[in-house]
Amino acid sequence: MSLPARWAQKIEVPDSAEEVMEIQMGPSHPASHGTIKFNLKLDGETHPRLRRRSRLSPRAFEKMCEQGTGPRCFPTRRLNYASPCINNVGFALAVERLLGIEAPERCEYARMIMSEVSRITDHLTCLGMSASEVGAVTVAFYMMEARELLYDLVEAVTGARLTVSWCRVGGLTHDLPPDFADRWQSARKNIEGVVDDCDKLLSRNRVFIDRMSGIGLMSQKNAISYGLTGPLLRAAGIEYDVRKGKPLPLLRSRQFRNSTRREGR
Repeated sequence: MSLPARWAQKIEVPDSAEEVMEIQMGPSHPASHGTIKFNLKLDGETHPRLRRRSRLSPRAFEKMCEQGTGPRCFPTRRLNYASPCINNVGFALAVERLLGIEAPERCEYARMIMSEVSRITDHLTCLGMSASEVGAVTVAFYMMEARELLYDLVEAVTGARLTVSWCRVGGLTHDLPPDFADRWQSARKNIEGVVDDCDKLLSRNRVFIDRMSGIGLMSQKNAISYGLTGPLLRAAGIEYDVRKGKPLPLLRSRQFRNSTRREGR
């Protein structure tokens, strides 16, 4: 019995070693928080081509601002949950500059202090997760412990841990708590101990150094075009600190007064 011609045809199976696989990763990937999608082409364990599509999950901040009153229009608290206070401050400063409003001096001091607390919180999060990505999970747990100490402080000041809405245009919802200085000193002491432990675990760890040294290099031109700031920008060789280059209004005014006092004006 002869087989039909179509059944007798030999099926050519491509060599898997030479096949380039196309994968759509995201936007539901747990590591991307629903805001980015990757179009990947994989050749074995390497990816010769990657296309990135961002802003796939709008959070309707513009519509929130259209429908809410001034005190309710602080949509920045969810833009970066690791440092929501400093995002509050940035939005408030932008609106105040547009309206020609100057916040009280004590308010500016409080904003500056909590912005620095948020910056440390953000760095602890990023360092811990970076260490976890290369296998140093212990460091991630230690950094989370240090971050929780600061989240306790943020909660004491703002009433919330992550989705903070503490700033207002021209001021704050309320002042720092009376025991803020004591809380900060206690948190700082414990955080310094955790950071020292992590330094001992990583700074002379051969595996960590081999996996992190000489990778992710970026030119100064690309760093500027991508809008990088802080440690990432300085790592590219650009010595710029926004806190010194464009300080908060309070610091600018104090620097001006000190300089005029020295010059006798």
